[in-house]
Amino acid sequence: MTITEQQIHDDLYQAYHDARKYKRNTLAQLEFEEEEEVNLEELYPELINRTYRPLPAFCFITFDPVQREVFASQFRDRVIQHMLYNYLAPLFDTLLIYDTYSCRLGKGTHFGMERFCHHIRSVTDNYHNEAYVLLIDLSGYFMSIDKNLLMEIVMSEVYKHLDRRSPDGSLWSERIDPVFCEWLLHCFFDRNPADNCIRLGHPDNWIGLPPKKRLSCSPPGYGLVIGDIDSQMLSNVLLNVTDQWAKRKKKIKHWGHYVDDHFAMHRSLAYLHDLEYELREVFWNMIHVEIHPHKVKYSSANASNMYLGAYVRPNYIVPRQRTIDKFVRVAQEMEYQLIFSRPTLDDLELIRSRINSYCGILSHYKAFNLRQKYFDVPAFKEYFVFDEWMTKGILKPEYMKNYYYWLTHFY
Repeated sequence: MTITEQQIHDDLYQAYHDARKYKRNTLAQLEFEEEEEVNLEELYPELINRTYRPLPAFCFITFDPVQREVFASQFRDRVIQHMLYNYLAPLFDTLLIYDTYSCRLGKGTHFGMERFCHHIRSVTDNYHNEAYVLLIDLSGYFMSIDKNLLMEIVMSEVYKHLDRRSPDGSLWSERIDPVFCEWLLHCFFDRNPADNCIRLGHPDNWIGLPPKKRLSCSPPGYGLVIGDIDSQMLSNVLLNVTDQWAKRKKKIKHWGHYVDDHFAMHRSLAYLHDLEYELREVFWNMIHVEIHPHKVKYSSANASNMYLGAYVRPNYIVPRQRTIDKFVRVAQEMEYQLIFSRPTLDDLELIRSRINSYCGILSHYKAFNLRQKYFDVPAFKEYFVFDEWMTKGILKPEYMKNYYYWLTHFY
């Protein structure tokens, strides 16, 4: 398919609505939305005339959960990234193995933990037999991605599947313009986001950050931006090369990963040791990345195995200590706010959203007693009502913003 100008126009507006989803209250989105029509109509001719170039990205350091350098594209560029994502993601989602969990609709960290548990139960016959788990992590994965190799892999898969049918029965050639997609990929691959970036935060934040985690230290032609939606999708595409080797050639039944956090399971520990040495060669020869020498772990499948921020134990999952400590700190802060200040309705709405955020996370674990200990106290019960299993908190009617409107209009 050769994309038409009208199709580009329609896809651009769809990408804008996708990009602003869950970002409606961010400053960047609000500034873009103030002159939505003007901003989108400025992007439109740049796409038609192939003159679009990404603006300098914002660069900052995060420390939760670990020190990491993040490049955040400006909102107009995130719109174009969603446009590219909308073209390529439906195709590559059909090509990825089932046990790839990141940046996929209906999957994620909790789904990954559930699948990890499923594989443990399967390999041990529901904990009746001994088995072993191999956990590996890749060294500076995003910073070491070979963009030329990735471009070759992406475009070869696109051209290979153009004459094949998508899940809805249409040909991929009717949905994807490979020339337009390749140009968009070059727009992001040919730039170095570390050049002319807008740094946020104190310069001391970069102290202690290893060179392998800094995009500015990557060789020319290497490294993808952490935080862009297309980077997350394309990182899965690159790892799909090794996934296909593991599942189709090596026939590893129990194999999966969330980004670069991989696991393999087998009843033979010797098999996993041999597999580790083989994987080192495969990752380097196939996609030019290395396994981190200090992040390879062997353990019994019947033991307490930590994966994706939780400990998987026989028949239940518990959060890691860092998650518990953060929850306790936030719960105590909210409790003190409710006790020692007179919270406004806006304050209560914010506290309610924070309560439900942690209740939602902790509901995936065996953590009812933890929630009960910190939420079933007078300070919270004064303003909120919880369900039986404390998975959701609701503001009492008298503290709702629309309570008096509801009272006067319906009673």
